[in-house]
Amino acid sequence: MKIGIDVGGTFTDFILISQTGETSVHKTLSTPEDPSIGVLSGIHDLAKIINTDIDSFVQSVDTIVHGTTVATNALLTLRGAKTALITTRGLRDALEMRRGIREEQYNNHYRNVVPLIPRYLRLTVDERVDAQGNILTPFDESELIPIIEFLKAEAVESVAVCYMNAFKNSSHEEQTVKYLRANLPDCFITASTEVLPSIRFYERVSTTAVNAYIGPVVANYLGNLTDKLDEINFNGTLLIMQSNGGVVTPDVVRTSPAVTVLSGPAAAPTAGVFYANMLGYKDCITIDMGGTSFDASLVIENQCITSTDGSINRYKIALPSLDIATIG
Repeated sequence: MKIGIDVGGTFTDFILISQTGETSVHKTLSTPEDPSIGVLSGIHDLAKIINTDIDSFVQSVDTIVHGTTVATNALLTLRGAKTALITTRGLRDALEMRRGIREEQYNNHYRNVVPLIPRYLRLTVDERVDAQGNILTPFDESELIPIIEFLKAEAVESVAVCYMNAFKNSSHEEQTVKYLRANLPDCFITASTEVLPSIRFYERVSTTAVNAYIGPVVANYLGNLTDKLDEINFNGTLLIMQSNGGVVTPDVVRTSPAVTVLSGPAAAPTAGVFYANMLGYKDCITIDMGGTSFDASLVIENQCITSTDGSINRYKIALPSLDIATIG
């Protein structure tokens, strides 16, 4: 048997599919303080629905596919980790300046989105790589010593590292991350080249900041979930829905949690293609309204639209994802 699970801000939904294609659906209240509690509660309920004990039931499940709004809701409600940014000197404010474009050009009352990382936690070091990847200013690890002391004093939970032109030469980021992980073992550390090794500095620094901001929240949730699944002796495969409509293992998500920012909403356009086809339509708009977010997407010629120019709550995420408009 296979189980599909969608954890939303209000409800956690389940669908159980047997070998013969029979389905059972179930819904439980989500448990925002620890969403894995709601997941396990629903799995126990499914066992009762098909009149079997939990041990036999779990042994008969070979795959769990899991979509979650844990990352989405952390961004929408701004309840992520206390995060710092280390970047090249002179680029401290790139996260706030963005591309210098005001979305509402003629609105004099328009306000910029508040950066996920406040200015006092955006720190710089002297290093520089040119557009061809040549080192112009070598990186000196000793610059990180006072930064690490400051981060400890501020009780920072997560650190994003993003250097100019690191996509051409990642050696400085690699040095920095290695040093930080050795000296800040309890911090979530992420480098831009681990998340999005591509050109365009603002898109890269924004995506890295999002990854760092939601990293501890997602990692904590996945840790709780896998521990609870181990407790009931689940030996099958756990797959997590990505923002692009595909699936990955939990290990990938722990490194790059930003791939799950639209994890829950990404299932709706995929399902939209399936159901529109059943009714003979090639084009549709999918709308998914939950307790926390409202998500809309287009399907054209039986294809979900994908993009690397996405954003959620006005925070830029340049990872490949389904083109979903999400509002709180």
